[in-house]
Amino acid sequence: MRLHQDELDLARAYSEATPFEGLSREQMHLVMDRGRTLHHWFKQHLVLHSLINFSLLLFLLSVDYLILLRLPFLFVTRDSLTSVVLAALVTGGLHSFLMYSIGVWSIHEGAAHRALFPGQDLASRALEFIASNLCRLGAMDPRYYAEHHMSHHAKFGTAEDGEFLNYVRPRRYWLTLLPYGSTLNYSDFIAHRPPQFTVSFVISLLVAALYHAIYGYFIYRSFGLRFTLIALLLFVPHVGFYLDRLRQYSEHNLMPLDNKDGARSFGLGFWGMLIGGGPWGTPCHWEHHLVPSVPWYQQLLLHRYLVGILTRRQREQYLLQPVIGYPRLLWRLWREPKRFEQQISAGPFKRSTHAS
Repeated sequence: MRLHQDELDLARAYSEATPFEGLSREQMHLVMDRGRTLHHWFKQHLVLHSLINFSLLLFLLSVDYLILLRLPFLFVTRDSLTSVVLAALVTGGLHSFLMYSIGVWSIHEGAAHRALFPGQDLASRALEFIASNLCRLGAMDPRYYAEHHMSHHAKFGTAEDGEFLNYVRPRRYWLTLLPYGSTLNYSDFIAHRPPQFTVSFVISLLVAALYHAIYGYFIYRSFGLRFTLIALLLFVPHVGFYLDRLRQYSEHNLMPLDNKDGARSFGLGFWGMLIGGGPWGTPCHWEHHLVPSVPWYQQLLLHRYLVGILTRRQREQYLLQPVIGYPRLLWRLWREPKRFEQQISAGPFKRSTHAS
């Protein structure tokens, strides 16, 4: 994701000008204690941890099979174009979401953090390699992502941040919604692949094409060419990618420029599961920045703990209000940058003092 210096400058100005109640020292002490407890449990139960991820891997691939080759039987009537389009929407949309969900789990927990199957034995190394490359089924590039993601933690909110997301102008986001934005460079607001063809990215494209070609053949045999083309060429390349762009557009945007306070947590409700890619995705991204060493399922536990120690104002800043919280957040992210930039253009603005 290419850094835009103007957005970095605007992020710094916005952070200085906007009041924010960050975590206090006492709260951070509680969070770190809880994080250490979770991390120690994880390190002491590596076999159970690996079994959790192995079971998840089998579950996700099995669900994908059911979505693609069994679910359409409930919808498809070959003589009805309406039923074909509806079935293609449901099937292609759910499969696309699952590819996004698998991809986030694989590329983030596996390729970037190497936290899926820890261990030096042959079985662990083999499973780690498979799981870390499973994102290629969705044409994601694990090498490119891993290279830039770790700087997102180490150099957060700076020019060296490989995924700078704290100020994203809406236009860069809107351009990703054009057709096939997942593979065409309408916008550089992309993190899952490089902007040019590399060996690793070409491998991902070939793996994704082969996976979908094999499934496409059996889908065609069962449900016809029209259904297959609409599902795989129209809905699959867009639904999951749009959710991925929504997530990255909104999890850091207009938040302070530090790891402690610089992210939101979508939580364990409907919006968190949808936008975050399921419980094994990143619905609790703020918790991941606070304690990067705990795996995905412990981030959910840390979220429940954090909710109980936040003030009312902090909950409004870090978390989503139930039901209407995410639409309200998007409305703010689309309007606030324009308002702020107009304020800067009009003259000097008042700097605020952040709560510690």
